[in-house]
Amino acid sequence: MIAFVSLFLGLVIGARPVTVTASGPVASVELLLDGAPAARIDEKPWTARVDFGMELSPHELVARALDSRGREIARARQWLNLPRPAAEMSILLQRDDKGVATGAQLSWASLQPGPPSALAVTFDGRPLAVKGSESFSLPSYDASSTHLLSASAEFGNGVRCRADVVLGGRTSTETVTELTGVAVRLAPAAELPEPAALEGWIMRKGEPLRAVGIERAGAQVLIVRDLPVAEALSRLGRGGRTIFQPGRRGALPVYDGEALRLDLRLGDDDRIRYIWPSVRSVAITSGAAELFESSHEFRGRDAGMHWLLTRISHPGRPDPARRYADATAVAGLQAVQSCTRRAVLLVLGKNPADASRYSPATVRAYLERIHVPLFVWSFEPLPAGAPSPWGQVEDVSNLPKLRVAFERLKRDVESQAIVWVEGQHLPQEIALSAKAMGMEIVR
Repeated sequence: MIAFVSLFLGLVIGARPVTVTASGPVASVELLLDGAPAARIDEKPWTARVDFGMELSPHELVARALDSRGREIARARQWLNLPRPAAEMSILLQRDDKGVATGAQLSWASLQPGPPSALAVTFDGRPLAVKGSESFSLPSYDASSTHLLSASAEFGNGVRCRADVVLGGRTSTETVTELTGVAVRLAPAAELPEPAALEGWIMRKGEPLRAVGIERAGAQVLIVRDLPVAEALSRLGRGGRTIFQPGRRGALPVYDGEALRLDLRLGDDDRIRYIWPSVRSVAITSGAAELFESSHEFRGRDAGMHWLLTRISHPGRPDPARRYADATAVAGLQAVQSCTRRAVLLVLGKNPADASRYSPATVRAYLERIHVPLFVWSFEPLPAGAPSPWGQVEDVSNLPKLRVAFERLKRDVESQAIVWVEGQHLPQEIALSAKAMGMEIVR
């Protein structure tokens, strides 16, 4: 048996000590980083220093327990700089006398107390009725082709989990499998074929990956912005409007302060949430961790971007030091964890002083590696030709400019889809082949 003592719950770069615990006839331990040897330990304590590099990038860290002949007797694995589950879910299939799956039941566990606030189940992208942990029926299906049964749950504080079962296909059996969601962007008027027709489109290190499902469910947009709304209000106004009532002689005009609440909306089921650029420390088993707090989650049907920027502010008095870049990296991590179409939006103002540990360039490159598009807006008018550490920055210093920037964000989110492929893979290892016409990986 072998297990990691060092669990890397946050973002990691540089050289770090890695400790494992091992029992049984273990003569040595080998550590592999992204498949390459990183260290070998020949005696207790099983500790070695591993260099994760100075680029913020996802990694696979594997510990192999070897016997005296160098044969592997056990292994452990953890993923770094990728989402770690705060909740887990499983799907229990129910079969008839012939072994065909006819129903299923969900179970879950979460660090958040209480039952899920929302449950969703889909079969080949079509929703199924589900009520808590009660059994539910599956539609009949052709066992000669591949089908994807997926379940997701939402808990408090933005915690989500997901489980997938592949039915039928090449093996004609039901298997619970690890899947990787690949975020792709479709060209205008382009359509994705059925999963079976995607064979040879998505590759990992020159080898094709098997696509088992396609989803275009509601998107997740994470916004990083300063805590108060004063600057947004000064630039964009409250969005109120005086309404005259025609045909009513002598009637006074009515002022509607919420006239623009539903202006600049994303899709009805798209989710929008703030990640605040201020940190508080929380105690964990291994010491302390830094937590970027988040806002309540809004749906596209609830409010538009103008209302969200001019109404939503941090409710407390956190540390005044702002860490925009670090919060943007965490937002990217949570966008990947959403397992759906995604974007991160960083909104800068007149005081962009940043106390982050990571540079804007480092964070931009990290979001590209994990396939999360980044949009950067500024309430301050931009001097012509002025360089920005964030690269392209869009001016949203008035309402017409905000409309232009928002439409670009909305078009990008609407053009995305998630292709699920078998196996768990590092996102930076995934590429498209020449067969993938009208499609690109989201960056």
